[in-house]
Amino acid sequence: MATTSFCIRLTKDEEKIAQLLTRDAWVYFSSLISTRDLFHVKEIPMMPRSGSMTIAADEELVQYYLDFSSAYEEELALSGWDSSRSNTVAQSFRVKLQDISGQVAGAGRRSQEAVG
Repeated sequence: MATTSFCIRLTKDEEKIAQLLTRDAWVYFSSLISTRDLFHVKEIPMMPRSGSMTIAADEELVQYYLDFSSAYEEELALSGWDSSRSNTVAQSFRVKLQDISGQVAGAGRRSQEAVG
């Protein structure tokens, strides 16, 4: 059974954000226990390279990328990025993912806060 996926063209800076998200998605989804959650481990994208990223059209996975795309300001600052650059790049990455998926950033956080 083929899985539907989205392919996104990334700038070099957007690719760095996507790489950080992918690294942390492995930890996040691997730590979950249910069968549904283990499914996500298979769907986490390969590390984005050469200006492109392919991500499964899975609502929870895409929402993770949308909601946490701006979480790397401090880590990127260690690499010399200023906060304006990291915020601008995170926003442009989110817009691309929102446009292709139809999902909205922040929707997952509100539902997570209601549960937790």
